[in-house]
Amino acid sequence: MRENGFFLPTPKYKELMILNYIEQNPDTTQKELGKEIGAAASMINAYLDEYEANGYITREYITSKTVKYHITSKGLKRKNFLNISFIEQLMDMHKLAREGIELFFRELEQRDFKKLLLYGAGEVAEIILGVLKYGSGTNIDIVAVVDDDLEKRGTTIVGYPIISSVDIKKYKHDGIFISSYTYEDSIKQQLVKKGYNKEKILTFFTES
Repeated sequence: MRENGFFLPTPKYKELMILNYIEQNPDTTQKELGKEIGAAASMINAYLDEYEANGYITREYITSKTVKYHITSKGLKRKNFLNISFIEQLMDMHKLAREGIELFFRELEQRDFKKLLLYGAGEVAEIILGVLKYGSGTNIDIVAVVDDDLEKRGTTIVGYPIISSVDIKKYKHDGIFISSYTYEDSIKQQLVKKGYNKEKILTFFTES
């Protein structure tokens, strides 16, 4: 189970993870299942007893200590239902996050920031470019993406060119949006140190 800081694993989420894992790994152990979902072996045993009572799994005892788990047709239906429910909730979260980004850029547009450079060609930039490129409801134009990584320069991200900071002046733009969470402060300080207008430095994670 991948670590995340946005929600606690609910009983339904654990059930989904266990049924998925058993389907793919019938020879698994309770210790492995515990590691997969971050639970004690005693809790795994309680979960498995419940799923067996509900008809979602069966146990095949190879020896007194070795058990093979099988997901039943009823268990497959349950797993598929949980998968759909989980995806639906993820889509709701995605919609909420997307709306927050769209609102932020609509506000920038109202402040006459129409042509922007992004600074930072990482995951944040990829998400923002995806939102802006595929229907954000704004007319903001991303001119290029600035990055200090030599290996990234000359390549593209979501179809936008990645350039060096020394080339900033070559591109007509209204401001620079820092598209990096980790290096937001240092990038801002770097731009100010180079004489870039502080009023045209835009940030998402801290107040501009």
